[in-house]
Amino acid sequence: MKCVIADDHPLFREALSILISGKSIGADVIHAECVADLHSTVESDGAPDLLLLDLHMPGASGFSALGWYVGNHPDKPVIVISANTHADTVRRAIDHGAAAFLSKSSSTDVMTHCIKQVLAGERGLHPGLEVSTNGASLKALDVADALASLTPQQFRVASMLVEGLLNKQIAYELGVKEATIKAHMTEVFRKLGVQSRTQAVLAIGNLTVTPAQDTDLIA
Repeated sequence: MKCVIADDHPLFREALSILISGKSIGADVIHAECVADLHSTVESDGAPDLLLLDLHMPGASGFSALGWYVGNHPDKPVIVISANTHADTVRRAIDHGAAAFLSKSSSTDVMTHCIKQVLAGERGLHPGLEVSTNGASLKALDVADALASLTPQQFRVASMLVEGLLNKQIAYELGVKEATIKAHMTEVFRKLGVQSRTQAVLAIGNLTVTPAQDTDLIA
């Protein structure tokens, strides 16, 4: 069994890797420290049997990475593990396709049990966490579906667009010509159903994660 841990905190990845590769679960673990790494892993090795995903990682805009992955690999479960356990965040993550939501402060026993339940086919789990009655909006779900139709390169362009980078800056970061970025941008606009950079940013903004409460750990 193969598992990808997508998180930009190396110490947490290592700790989680020890848990996942141990006797209780026994999975082979691949690390991804940003969304680009996750894309590369999926492109080269295929979707893993389980993805453990932190919402707050480089290349992600709120629930964008979750929506993209679930939309492309609906049969592969995702467990969101985050320090942001706001009730609205938990509910929206599940609405966007997460099989479960775990707090980063959960005990190893809670994490192990939840992971085993998900691998056994259970869904909608959020051990010890409150869930809001207000789910993801239809607009947010539509945007997530649109992002799922993007290629990995188009997804990266869209993410950099949200960060405020200009076409020439995006081209430099991705090591391609500006004309290539313009072509990608045209496809991003078309799939999102928008006509400008501002409209694209506003659309993807529907996937913004609810800010962590004072009682939450900083992700």
